[in-house]
Amino acid sequence: MKAYVIGDYINTKQLAPVDRPDPTPGPGEVLMKVRATGPNARDFQIWTTGTAMGPPPSERVVCADNAGEVLAVGEGVTNVKPGDRISTIHYNQWIDGPWDFEMRHIDHGQTIDGFMQEKAIVSAEAVVKLPENISFEDASTLPSAGLTAWNAVVATGQVKAGETVVTIGTGGVSVFAMQWAKMLGARVIVTSSSDEKLAKMKELGANDVINYRTHPEWSKQVMELTGGRGAEAVINNVGTSEMDQCLESCASCGRVMFLGHSPVSSDREARAMPPLLRLPLLIIKNIDIRGVIVGSRKMYEDLINAVSKHNIKPIIDRVYDFDQANEAVAYMASTDKIGKVVIRVN
Repeated sequence: MKAYVIGDYINTKQLAPVDRPDPTPGPGEVLMKVRATGPNARDFQIWTTGTAMGPPPSERVVCADNAGEVLAVGEGVTNVKPGDRISTIHYNQWIDGPWDFEMRHIDHGQTIDGFMQEKAIVSAEAVVKLPENISFEDASTLPSAGLTAWNAVVATGQVKAGETVVTIGTGGVSVFAMQWAKMLGARVIVTSSSDEKLAKMKELGANDVINYRTHPEWSKQVMELTGGRGAEAVINNVGTSEMDQCLESCASCGRVMFLGHSPVSSDREARAMPPLLRLPLLIIKNIDIRGVIVGSRKMYEDLINAVSKHNIKPIIDRVYDFDQANEAVAYMASTDKIGKVVIRVN
């Protein structure tokens, strides 16, 4: 079977296509025929700058996003059977309950192989069945960006109807955060540096938009749009460079949810005021700051059920064929996209 591994990506800017023998599922495992996958900013960071887990080996199969069907099951597997449509979380051990830091050691695309391959071995305990009204391409966008945003907005963020949510940027996580917040009946304010992207986000359902390049102190616009109240939740997927504005945008008892950070340092990032130095603002507004890391299988089941029930369509910017994987990665790494990039595995 064909697969793409990290190879010498740092120097070549290309994932390496390889041929591998077809895998066989062991006890408690499922053999998945991968139908769709796709790169995320997280994957790009793993291949280039690395993470707290250190650099993965060059032979690691990339990408955590996935959707496919069961080809075979190993001994003891009873929850799925050949022909079932499935997707899986990429931290295999997080089934339910709170996150445990030790779960980071089993992570598709980083510590174990990901899904940019024609067939993949997955843990039966971590898979979720897909309803027929969710396509493989749509489902493949959900395990990373979709689930992270779900955790931030729904599971941990506890956004309610009538609240105001601010999202930063127009990447996959930010777009999903808007979709989940709108599903819950919240008002959504989207920020971006591109007027063109902001216009598109208005078309997709944003209530209000702010260009943070035109308005570097964009919290003032948030306060104006909310009549001085501020936002109950701010979804921060870019890091500390916008921390000050996130805090200034919050309503009393607001929540700032940290979902990620930019791998590229900037002057503004370097100058950013550490949150602890804003203790008076944190205290007087009673602001809650939370880090969010993807989500559990239980959260993923809830997400899949909501997508099916409400017929929510993930925002997919482009779909590539499997032999165009490196083109897909290059486009994902650009700043041109809105939403997700998908690779169809034929």
